[in-house]
Amino acid sequence: MKTSIRLLRHGICEGGNIFRGHWDSPLSSEGHQQMLAVCTALQDIDVIISSPLQRCRQVAEDLVQQYGDSDLLIEEGFKEINFGDWEGANIDELMKSQQSQLEAFWSDPVSNSPPNGETMADFNQRVCQAWHNILQQYQYKQILLISHGGVIRCILADVLGMSLRPLSRISVPHACLSQIDIFHEAGKPDWPQLISHGLN
Repeated sequence: MKTSIRLLRHGICEGGNIFRGHWDSPLSSEGHQQMLAVCTALQDIDVIISSPLQRCRQVAEDLVQQYGDSDLLIEEGFKEINFGDWEGANIDELMKSQQSQLEAFWSDPVSNSPPNGETMADFNQRVCQAWHNILQQYQYKQILLISHGGVIRCILADVLGMSLRPLSRISVPHACLSQIDIFHEAGKPDWPQLISHGLN
């Protein structure tokens, strides 16, 4: 017996090369089609779980109508990290004025948080709590979780027993699809396994 979870990152967004953590950018038409194309092969999805941000929620709502018999859960815990003062800022422009701070964040986000933003420890705790909650609530189900690159990296780190510091080494491109299966056996701890990663 197992629980099967597909992790889907949102597609390309409108607004260019900006920090969009909690910044609620809409999907571009290309990004919307990217996600729908990836999902055409998915079958027998029992529940769709989505970040509340529209770049995830929009396709989640479309898929619920398409699948017909899937439930939809909007979960605040699966929002992207809050970039604080960097929210909505153009990354190329920030590199001209805050290069050292940006490079410190990218090289070691655990020790260097965005100004007035969410710490990596708090972000990871939020994501992992939401992750473990859905594993308990939807045991033995087929789940599609639509979220963000940072969220997916935290989930992969939890499943694989990784530390947080090297998470940026995991590529999670737009419309990236991964699969994690949780195997259940009476009298034994659950056994999570990464089945695939990076399909799009």
